[in-house]
Amino acid sequence: MKVSILRENIARGLNIVGRMIRQRATLPVLSNIMLATDKGRLKLVSTDLESAITCWIGAKIDEEGAITIPARTIIDYLASSTDESIRLDARGADIHIISTHHQATIKGIEAEEFPVIPEVKGGVALKLKSSEIKRAILSTSIAAALDETRPVLAGIYFKGRANTLYIVATDSYRLSEYKIEVGKSQKTLDVIIPSRTALELARVLPDDDSEVAFSVGENQAEFRIKDVNFLSRQIEGAFPDYEQIIPKEFVYRFESSKQELSEAIKSASVFARDAGNSLKLDASSGQVVVSAAAAQVGDAKAKLAVESSGSSLTVAFNAKYIMDAVTAIEAETISFELSGALSPGLIYSKANPQYRYVIMPLRSE
Repeated sequence: MKVSILRENIARGLNIVGRMIRQRATLPVLSNIMLATDKGRLKLVSTDLESAITCWIGAKIDEEGAITIPARTIIDYLASSTDESIRLDARGADIHIISTHHQATIKGIEAEEFPVIPEVKGGVALKLKSSEIKRAILSTSIAAALDETRPVLAGIYFKGRANTLYIVATDSYRLSEYKIEVGKSQKTLDVIIPSRTALELARVLPDDDSEVAFSVGENQAEFRIKDVNFLSRQIEGAFPDYEQIIPKEFVYRFESSKQELSEAIKSASVFARDAGNSLKLDASSGQVVVSAAAAQVGDAKAKLAVESSGSSLTVAFNAKYIMDAVTAIEAETISFELSGALSPGLIYSKANPQYRYVIMPLRSE
């Protein structure tokens, strides 16, 4: 393989696909990035066997070929250079990198050892805006389970119905849902992908209105954006019927400034962390008192003047879970609906109706 390319372009591509490289790869070749010529361009590929990223960049191809090279070595080496362009010359398992002021040889692994990246067969299921799918993943992934005892709960659920795509995650203690109107009818869609993989996708996606083509195969889901293709395996299993736990009736509703609510939660959290992370809301007409107490540390409370309706009650929640929701909502005002001392609460914003967050209560002594 002989290729000439702008250093800036290949560095950008390597940084994109390098996100898929794990520190403790199960196979040596999984610590490598594959470089291969492909129809007049240079293709960069990385995989952890669960997902894969492919990026294409423009290049002058003098000789076709492919090789895999250690991701960290090539990324760090190119970052140390300021030369405008470089030449890549691969022979066997070695690649020579030549530029105006520098040259190096990196030991790689032959491309035949690299895993075959499957193709998603079938048409594009949906076309989405990059910024919207990015926001949906980032705001819902906070509710995904961290352990994989129940794999479906460690994933993010993409549910397509009629004109709407729902992105959902739950760890059974809380649930977050983001709704995207897709503008046209579609077939029923039920796909779960690992939350870790979805977060890598979100980091790759630009925060603009670029089009993302979302396709679904038998075992994979594919997101294609400009010159980047992101492939993820699907998690087998049925996602919980989460609609059943979303409260429909409420005892007390209040609306608060996001900043004031956030400050109250943060101050009380200092004491909640030594009390099982339990944070108490004492809700009454026009006021909510946020408090936490730890026997060996002390206690704190903050009073919030709120717009409210309904009957007074006291309910306890996990402080971190509430803070996650408040942080995820991009609005100045937060709405909180309580359905009882031992029933789920609903957090959302009227300014951002496509996102809602359900949180289960803690038993308060």
